[in-house]
Amino acid sequence: MSPNVETIQVLIADDHEMVRKGIRSWLESESDIEVIGEASRGDEIPHLVATLTPAVVILDLHFPDKHGLDVIRELRSSGDRTPILVMTGYEKQRAKAVLEAGANGFLSKEESKERVIEAVRWAARREQGMWVSPAAAQEAIQADKEISKADLTKTELKILSLIELSNSQIAEKLFLSEGTVKNHISNIYSKLGVASRREASTWARKNGVLESAG
Repeated sequence: MSPNVETIQVLIADDHEMVRKGIRSWLESESDIEVIGEASRGDEIPHLVATLTPAVVILDLHFPDKHGLDVIRELRSSGDRTPILVMTGYEKQRAKAVLEAGANGFLSKEESKERVIEAVRWAARREQGMWVSPAAAQEAIQADKEISKADLTKTELKILSLIELSNSQIAEKLFLSEGTVKNHISNIYSKLGVASRREASTWARKNGVLESAG
């Protein structure tokens, strides 16, 4: 590589060591890409981004302490604009929520080495638009089609039917604690691939789950 060509410095954030090693191996086989850090927990990421200033972050959605969507929102709310490529194997139906949170791209963990490298170079150029690989897009469409009421527990369905009420109101109606309601709502968001109460309400209305507010 010419000394005049800058390397693309990448931070890999994934809670599985073998996944991080695999991505690192792919990226470092390219002369213009360098992995400068790894994170296994969500709360590490904002600090590492601030101190290492990577050109690109490759981010999983699942960490033992924090969801990847919350990491993205935290970074964006702090004013950080480092390009983020979400790479997940479990929540393919969340492509819309991921991009709305502020990520720049969405990839599947089944991507080829060439596709991942292509996405990293694209992100490093800070081009306009969003990167969604064909594989991830197809998987997201398929996953969205497979979402049904049967994917939710009875308690989740009941909470979803009351989603237009506040957590405290739902808790009072169902004789649950507010913390329990909050946890169930988080699970509902994840299963439906939505990122807000409004989106959950829209899904519930479309699928005949929402109770009349009156």
